[in-house]
Amino acid sequence: MRALYDINQDILDCVDLETGEILDTEKLDALQMEREAKLEGVALWVKDLKAEADAVKAEADKLNARKKALDNKIEGLKAWLLFALDGGKIKTPRCNVYQTHSKRLAVEDEAGLISFLKTLEDPGRFVRYTEELRKDEIKKALKEGTIIPGASLEETESVVIK
Repeated sequence: MRALYDINQDILDCVDLETGEILDTEKLDALQMEREAKLEGVALWVKDLKAEADAVKAEADKLNARKKALDNKIEGLKAWLLFALDGGKIKTPRCNVYQTHSKRLAVEDEAGLISFLKTLEDPGRFVRYTEELRKDEIKKALKEGTIIPGASLEETESVVIK
């Protein structure tokens, strides 16, 4: 199959560039049909890839749901074992089950805690600062006419395949 570049060049060769006169209408029609077939082939390939990507995402979503259900079942069974062990332990050739004790942080008022930690000498030790643009809000403000230095709306092009 010929490259689109070659087809486009052959189409140009069918036209006198100085006068704009078509030199060979039959060849031009055939080339335009070949070009259209090439473009259609690529568009259909994009549709196939999109369908495959959607199928992969759907399968991944199903697997993620299954994993979440299994994780929930695991946590429920571990909670039951913790209750049933009642501080004891069991050891068999196939498993060893015992209770451990650890400390975990409990935060009742996150905003209040952050405010307090910011007053300390080294707040970066306790609070992680991340800055992330809320692009949807910036775009909305620009559309409403707000001037935001360093940001603008730019026209883009895309192709739609249905």
